[in-house]
Amino acid sequence: MKIFLSLFFILSIFSCHPKEKELKITEYVNPFIGTAEHGHCFPGAIRPFGGIQLSPDNPRSGWDWCSGYHYSDSIIASFSLTHLSGTGIGDLQDIRFLPVVTSPDSNAIPEEYIRSGYALFSHADEQAEPGYYSVVFRNGIKTELSVTDRCGILYYQYPADSRYALTLDLGTARNWDNTTETSLRKINNRMLKGYRKSRGWANDQRVYFTIEFSQDCQIYVGEEKFIPLENGQKYKGPKCYAWIDFGKHTNKILAKVSISSANTDGAAANLEKELSHWSFDKVKRDAKQAWKRQLQKIKAEGHNEDDLKIFYTALYHAYTAPYLFSDVNGNYKGPDGEIHSVKKHAQYTVFSLWDTYRAIHPLFTLTQKKRVGDMVNSLLKHYDSYGLLPVWELAGNETNCMIGNHAVAVIAEAWLKGIRNFDGEKAYEAMKKTVLAPKAGMDAYRRYHYIPFETENESVSKTLEYAYDDWCVAQMAKALGKEEDYLFFSGASRNYAHLFDPSTGFMRGKSADGEWKQPFSPLYSKHRDDEYTEGNAWQYSWFVPHDVEGLIALHNGKEAFSCKLDSLFTLEAALEGEDASPDISGFIGQYAHGNEPSHHIAYLYNYTGQPEKTQFYVNEILSNLYKNTPDGLCGNEDCGQMSAWYVFSAMGFYPVNPAEGKYQLGCPRFHKITLKVGPEKKFTITANKDSEKHIYVKEVYLNGEKLERTWITHEEIMKGGELDFVLDTRPARPQQTGR
Repeated sequence: MKIFLSLFFILSIFSCHPKEKELKITEYVNPFIGTAEHGHCFPGAIRPFGGIQLSPDNPRSGWDWCSGYHYSDSIIASFSLTHLSGTGIGDLQDIRFLPVVTSPDSNAIPEEYIRSGYALFSHADEQAEPGYYSVVFRNGIKTELSVTDRCGILYYQYPADSRYALTLDLGTARNWDNTTETSLRKINNRMLKGYRKSRGWANDQRVYFTIEFSQDCQIYVGEEKFIPLENGQKYKGPKCYAWIDFGKHTNKILAKVSISSANTDGAAANLEKELSHWSFDKVKRDAKQAWKRQLQKIKAEGHNEDDLKIFYTALYHAYTAPYLFSDVNGNYKGPDGEIHSVKKHAQYTVFSLWDTYRAIHPLFTLTQKKRVGDMVNSLLKHYDSYGLLPVWELAGNETNCMIGNHAVAVIAEAWLKGIRNFDGEKAYEAMKKTVLAPKAGMDAYRRYHYIPFETENESVSKTLEYAYDDWCVAQMAKALGKEEDYLFFSGASRNYAHLFDPSTGFMRGKSADGEWKQPFSPLYSKHRDDEYTEGNAWQYSWFVPHDVEGLIALHNGKEAFSCKLDSLFTLEAALEGEDASPDISGFIGQYAHGNEPSHHIAYLYNYTGQPEKTQFYVNEILSNLYKNTPDGLCGNEDCGQMSAWYVFSAMGFYPVNPAEGKYQLGCPRFHKITLKVGPEKKFTITANKDSEKHIYVKEVYLNGEKLERTWITHEEIMKGGELDFVLDTRPARPQQTGR
């Protein structure tokens, strides 16, 4: 009997081990990374690409509080349902709850009352993991949060013998937006329905909601003072505050809430389909399982725990946005202000395209092919109701934030990589119409083949970004057999060359008469009122990802180009000008990793036959500009772009030109990465990562064959197979080029 029990115990250990190892993936995620300094991340409960982001808000709303939360704060003002991840502008933070232990003063102004209810907390009393957040206030109230795709569940535990209450804030104006209309209807003693409409970064935002409580409550509502709200009664006004009294029946209260941009019926339908039960633990468990399914699509194996935590947190952040926007009825609010419906695909929102076309969307083409099709269809639905593809779409609005027409790049990349679950002809129509629209300097760009600096701010950056978009349209035209358009847009994609000044080696502002703008310093930067977008000439002059050979030729060859790159990374990390963008951060010389225009630059050494320099600088960035701490990001997360760069670079390759279908090689961060590329297919990356000094690539083998180039193709990855890096502690100097 003892032998049998011993064998049973041993077998139990071995049978549980794979499951325990699998579950470890979610434990590597640290949602507090990026919540300090300028990361602008939030730590709350979300599901992959989920339509609700249930997270705490601090009282402040300055630039570092774009997500609603900053690690430096010690006060929580509310728990709200919508948040932005890593953006440089704030918005959302809608439908704000706060548990309190006091009763309302009928003569108190609600805003002052709610302000006095701000809750102190310590980070030692916070916990966050994928799909879950909790905190214990110093007044003894514990709040736990979890989510489904479209619903949130809040669990409050109050100190014994206290008042059990909540405040509900629909109307507080914040720096980022202003409430325009609110409504709250008491359906019965346990259910509320209503909406909040606002104007901010999203010019016309609508959040309809349904709230259900686990026990009966009394509702008091108002603007100047609280008054009782009876069953069936509705309160409507420019602001709305509610005080929800649960009495003293039990100190454990649950609240279920759902939102829709279309109507309260959609919010109610979400609850009925996704959260018909009252088990907080089930919601938490299901959310964690949802994250595990997504995170395990890339399995990293290494000995450095911090590297694994940074990697999986980066993957977690990369799968945060875009957000699910259509309710379970398929409805959502469009940019024309009308309610639209989808049938076969989900509608998404929060497209930070100037940032995310560079690495986030390429990552999705490897790991989220179904969602890529839905996202492209979302862009096309925007086109249907707006007339153009979006620049920066938020909550069913065009914000026209940042530059370029990079929905074009996202669509072309998907099509060229074989993702075809959308109408190619319609997509091309939208792409062509968008890049020919006379807006944001495009009319001057078509007339002069560059944008003269006196006609448009950010003229250099816009010219370069438009040239890349033209290249993407050209490739789509070629794929669809549109030869005339292919020739036109291919020619236009070389417009970048008009702004290259051979006497300085920089892309510079040029007048309509062909004169260079004076004075000129490549170190100078002025936010939103200069030739460069969130950067200077040093940082933006490398943006020709579709024609690196042409850019090298403008520099008179690989040697001169490489020397210029050396200068970029070794110059003093200083900017000239009194109003440079705070987004320019994460310096190595003049290279600024904290902002997107720099993200491809370290890989350009591959094109000069000096891949060891790419390997060196990529390792410097991975090692020094990402940390497993709240201040672990050197710049705004920007809806996952900062993290996607890390994910790609840690795997050992990066999409310099996303729509090209090639990835430039660097050096893997781990000794093994397994990438699931299909139901039964894997692409495995191995490396003899014996120490942190093994950063130089001696040889690379693809499926056992020595690779005599510094790139691999998307097709090679998606076929499955093995990429084996032979590493050394000293640089090799292979005679390789980027092509």
